[in-house]
Amino acid sequence: MGINLYYRPVKERYSQIIRNFFRKNRINLNFYLFCYIFTMMKNKKEMAKLIYNVLENGNIESTISLISKELEKEKTGKLQFTKTPLLNSMGQELGKLIIKENWKFERLMELWREGKRDERLIVISALGRIAKKDYENTKQFVLNILDDISDWEICDQLSLRVVVNLAVQNKKETFSIMKKWIKSENKWIRRLAVATIPPYIRAEPENSKICLEFLDKVMQEKDKDVKKAIGWALREITKKDPEAVFEFLKKWAEVDDKNTRWVIKEGMKKLPEKEQEKLKSLMSG
Repeated sequence: MGINLYYRPVKERYSQIIRNFFRKNRINLNFYLFCYIFTMMKNKKEMAKLIYNVLENGNIESTISLISKELEKEKTGKLQFTKTPLLNSMGQELGKLIIKENWKFERLMELWREGKRDERLIVISALGRIAKKDYENTKQFVLNILDDISDWEICDQLSLRVVVNLAVQNKKETFSIMKKWIKSENKWIRRLAVATIPPYIRAEPENSKICLEFLDKVMQEKDKDVKKAIGWALREITKKDPEAVFEFLKKWAEVDDKNTRWVIKEGMKKLPEKEQEKLKSLMSG
């Protein structure tokens, strides 16, 4: 099992050849892993620097062409997708490079508008870095791209890397904005709000009360993608404050609503078995 773990990042067509080489030559796998990670770190920094240089000139078309060319060899699987961790790393490095540039938000918005999945994930991670230094402009950027969110990956990466940083810096305003999002007709905007709760409670574990008060407004959600996010949020809060989650779910267990009960079943999975049985009994009573 250890060998599979070490070679997971390596392209599939080379993995068996490399495994056999190491077995034959008895080379220390930890040394190989160190070399691989070092190379990947160097590569992501180099790619971020290349993107920065072209982006600095304001040529978005050339920036997109560069990203496509540099990532062509990194695409894997049947769908030929670039792995999300690599895009996140590149975006973080790019964020470091452009954080002091006056043009950063304008160029990132152009890259977002003109780009596709890879470019947008890079932009999100760059914003995550910038958000910690520039709350107001990052907030406005997010508000301007809400209608572009159309899948769970972009939605969740935006919540995990950007919106959570806004919430940590300004809890009152960000939660107020999120309460507006959960009223949106766009399910991805509703999910964006809910999906911010898991990373927020990990960053601010003492704030379970405000998180549960927020989730109280969405416990009768009908869309499955949003319901999954609610269950996820409840499980994360349970890790920090299981008693509060149990009391919260106990109240909702008395509501005769199939969507609420689905959420409860998903959200209670991190509670002790005894509490789970009590909730099941309440829902069946």
